[in-house]
Amino acid sequence: MFENNQKEYITNPPSEDAYPIVAALFINKRFNNRVIKVNSLSLTILDLIRKGQIKCDIDVKESYNVNKKITNDDFEVMKNITLRIANSGELKTSETLAINLLKTMNKSKKFNLKDMLKQSNNTSIANKFKNDFIDYKQAVENENGYSPENYRDIVENKKFTSKGKELKNRWKGYQEYLKSQELSEKYPPQSVEENASQIIYGACFDIEKETLELRENDSQLSDFIDKDGYKLLNIIFSNALSNVKEKSKGDGIFYGVNDKYTIPGGG
Repeated sequence: MFENNQKEYITNPPSEDAYPIVAALFINKRFNNRVIKVNSLSLTILDLIRKGQIKCDIDVKESYNVNKKITNDDFEVMKNITLRIANSGELKTSETLAINLLKTMNKSKKFNLKDMLKQSNNTSIANKFKNDFIDYKQAVENENGYSPENYRDIVENKKFTSKGKELKNRWKGYQEYLKSQELSEKYPPQSVEENASQIIYGACFDIEKETLELRENDSQLSDFIDKDGYKLLNIIFSNALSNVKEKSKGDGIFYGVNDKYTIPGGG
């Protein structure tokens, strides 16, 4: 019984908060101020890939890692990762907005990441992306009753409550499980769905590659992560925001978030 309780405590996410909310609230970064950022959009896309609403065609055999300086090798990998929008059935508003944002940005339902990066350099597309992202961000907040200032009984007046602090510590423990070889081998995911969910939680904390290394690469989602697709999406979306012509204050968007990457021409 104790073993079962320990397993449940270690392997179960501490709360049912949506992936974008988990990333905004509980990521271990010193200056995180709990706003919905572009990585939230990337997380929504990962979940849509998991659900089969977005298909991945990847013509890259080996695992791949992107460094801070984008290289010609990176462009070649991006050219060989194609996304196809195949959405059907009911979606949340934020998911519909994310899919429509991709279609608008790429002017197509099928596109590769290299072409999307090139599109993100276009000022008019970047400006449209910013407006679409604000709509997406608002939808995420509305769906979850979330704001950086107040959220359920976890955040009050921009500060964690005692319950929020306790929950954040539990999420730290869950992160340890995701990247611990010993714990992941002792308590492996029990299904393809759980495997995928754990990998997305890894992405919430920027440890998706470490998480995947200890789990099965058994789906389009895991293959996308294996080729650093999550990081590439963040680079593309951040690059779009960096190319916005008129950057207004007070819209909850951080500009210059792509400064740590060097993109030679984006094409």
